[in-house]
Amino acid sequence: MDNQEHPQPKRRGRARERVRRRKERAMRRAQARGQRAPRQIRPSGQFKLPRITIPQSGRLPFLVIGAILLVIAIVFLLGRLRNDEAVGDPNAIWLGTEWSYETHTDDEILKLVQQLQEHRIGSAYVWVSWLKSDNEWAGIRAQTNTFTEVEPQVRAFVQQFKAAYPESTLYAWISVPNGQLGIPERLDDDAVKNAVVSFAARMVDEIGFDGVHLNVETFWDGDETYLELLRAVRARLGIATPISVAMFPDWSPPDADFPVPPRITPGTVYSKEYKQSIALLADEIVVMAYNTDLTTENNNIAAHYSQWMAYQVQSFAEAVAELDTEIRIVIGIPTYDAELAHDPLVENIASAIEGIKLGLSRAGSNATYIGGVAIYAYWETDETEWEQFRSLWVGE
Repeated sequence: MDNQEHPQPKRRGRARERVRRRKERAMRRAQARGQRAPRQIRPSGQFKLPRITIPQSGRLPFLVIGAILLVIAIVFLLGRLRNDEAVGDPNAIWLGTEWSYETHTDDEILKLVQQLQEHRIGSAYVWVSWLKSDNEWAGIRAQTNTFTEVEPQVRAFVQQFKAAYPESTLYAWISVPNGQLGIPERLDDDAVKNAVVSFAARMVDEIGFDGVHLNVETFWDGDETYLELLRAVRARLGIATPISVAMFPDWSPPDADFPVPPRITPGTVYSKEYKQSIALLADEIVVMAYNTDLTTENNNIAAHYSQWMAYQVQSFAEAVAELDTEIRIVIGIPTYDAELAHDPLVENIASAIEGIKLGLSRAGSNATYIGGVAIYAYWETDETEWEQFRSLWVGE
């Protein structure tokens, strides 16, 4: 990216300001609901150091006891303050039309929320719509209905979910096919850009989502039209509204010492500079780390997928670590059934998490930029996979 056209210091300043305003927005939401201030703002309760009165006679023993009590009190207070730096649940999940397009009771929503909380899932990407070739917003992909027909259900779900789980971050999952599903590449079309921008704003301003999750498929390394779309969405939503973007992994790294997807052109990766350009415009990058086309025909192929996954974690973490900005990298992990390019015997909870842990180890201090994992997808995850997720990841 041309640093003369987009000076680095200004972008870093905008990123810091974005984080500050996002925290202020969270405070306002909490106050509006009559809740306590977030834990990082002040410790809970009104803890005070104990008052110690020392009698005049036999002062030495009491001085010793008093000193010990004072040390204990200070250690306790510091522990309270340190622990109150905790943030929300770091993991995420994709929720489909079974939630956003259907009517649910409050008890059903509460059961969903409890399940997410149990697995430390604090963010949800909720399906809302996809942009058709005529730039109209549709409902389910396989049908011809429009988003307007399902909007009341989406609005109701957002209200119910936020009431049951106010500390969560609820994203409107917006899909923009680009060079797929018989739709040509179209990000250079102003009508497409304007449609995405206005719809994203509507999801936040009118429907009540906390932010948007943009799923543009496909875009490749160096695609300036994709960056222009992100700039336009950011300009419309402002710096306080979180923007999450779904992004392909580095499919076939040229320097990899492990098998790469056989149907992907060698060297299909995103450059460090391009990852950084996206990181400066978004609040969160979700790496869709699956569909590798690796199969069980090769020996020890699950281990190969873990090595491939570790590369994604390390590569993205190291790229954004060079920036002085707040960005959260989330690693998508698969739970869906077999389909083209995906073999669940290879790509699964266990092999994915093994690779993520390996990648975190290799990333060293840069691993702090990995904010959690995202399950794709809720409607595909069975109880065995939930148990694996609890034992292998949440229990760590």
